[in-house]
Amino acid sequence: MRSGAYDDWHPPVMARLWSLFDAAGIYGTAPLFVVQTLLFYAGIGLAAAALPRLRPAVAIAAGIALLIPAGWMTVVIKDAQMVAALVLATGLVAAFRLRGRALPGVAVAAVAVLLIYAVLLRANAVFAVVPLACAWAGWGGVRSLVARAALMLVATLAILGVSPLVNHRLLGARASHVERVLPLYDLAGIAHFGGIQTVPRVSVARWREAEARGCYSAYRWDDYGDATRCGFVADAAGLEAETGAPLIGEWARAAAAHPVDYARHRLGHLNATMRWLVPFGQPNAAAPPDSQPNTFELGRRVYWGTRAPSWVERAVAATPFGWPAVWLAASLGLWRAAAGTPRGPARDLALALFASASLMSLSFAVVSIAADLRYHLWAIVATTFGAVLLAGCEVPRRRMAMAAGAVGLVAAAGVGARLVRVPGTW
Repeated sequence: MRSGAYDDWHPPVMARLWSLFDAAGIYGTAPLFVVQTLLFYAGIGLAAAALPRLRPAVAIAAGIALLIPAGWMTVVIKDAQMVAALVLATGLVAAFRLRGRALPGVAVAAVAVLLIYAVLLRANAVFAVVPLACAWAGWGGVRSLVARAALMLVATLAILGVSPLVNHRLLGARASHVERVLPLYDLAGIAHFGGIQTVPRVSVARWREAEARGCYSAYRWDDYGDATRCGFVADAAGLEAETGAPLIGEWARAAAAHPVDYARHRLGHLNATMRWLVPFGQPNAAAPPDSQPNTFELGRRVYWGTRAPSWVERAVAATPFGWPAVWLAASLGLWRAAAGTPRGPARDLALALFASASLMSLSFAVVSIAADLRYHLWAIVATTFGAVLLAGCEVPRRRMAMAAGAVGLVAAAGVGARLVRVPGTW
């Protein structure tokens, strides 16, 4: 932001936006904090204003569910910016659609800008944005479920292909080779579970050293990027080499040759990032109460006004409200319930939100490399919004009971795991 030198490890669009404020003399983290706060609460306000009066129980449950996302809105980070952009886009659509009105051109343009910003903030945001964009655009007249799935697949691949061009050519970011982290992590997982050396260009002796150091974790890949811990694995594998084609090809071949080991690795990580069958006390759930140390003295240090909300968030995160697996069960179950509900603006918007939440959550089975709770904020918000919308519809009781049962079973399994698993393990 200060130097004008960008790379794509973190979103250059966010750094570019921040630099505009800095160049205008508006220093520090305040500008982006104000941006995401206004986007988030304006979106909630627009949607709430268009809703009929809520039952107190629904309003209270929604308020509790939004405590964790609201806490993360105090942190200037790409995840908060992405969620805030999607919340305002949803609020704009809800403000018109729930009143039976078409969006005017200005609102359509604003929604498009917000969705594009969200996609450029996180690579996996595409799995949340595409279902929303397709549904809000009317699916282009496509009615078949299979055809809609094909449309989303084509749109997702197109966005994944275009995004690097925007980052590198339009926003002027240097390639950091962040796309190679996933292949490296998967290769390490296959080697760990298979007892074989599948990480290319790493000698057997060095791999044994990495295993002895406990470099592999189902929780995240980070130790392989830490020069003081296991960075020698990434260096030897060619994480920052001029061409990443060999690493990506070796990743595909290893996954095909060792599907069971690959599945064990991916399922273990999915369990970790879904915070399901894990012990109590998972890290990185609540928003940090103070800023990370930095040489520019940006951000605030911890004081009572930030410490108290963090305590509340940690308490909520210890309950099923902070378990992404529960939210995935809710989004899938409520999607099925909404699919059997008579059509209407609230039902249609809820259906799009459930699809967005569930598809983004399911994408972590393949593309995730870390298990922080902040990666799942949109799933929490979208499912909560959808549930509030569905509360005013004539939902089939049997389908709603099945959704509640699925959520209850997933939550009960999570409670059981926390009672028997050893803290500090994944």
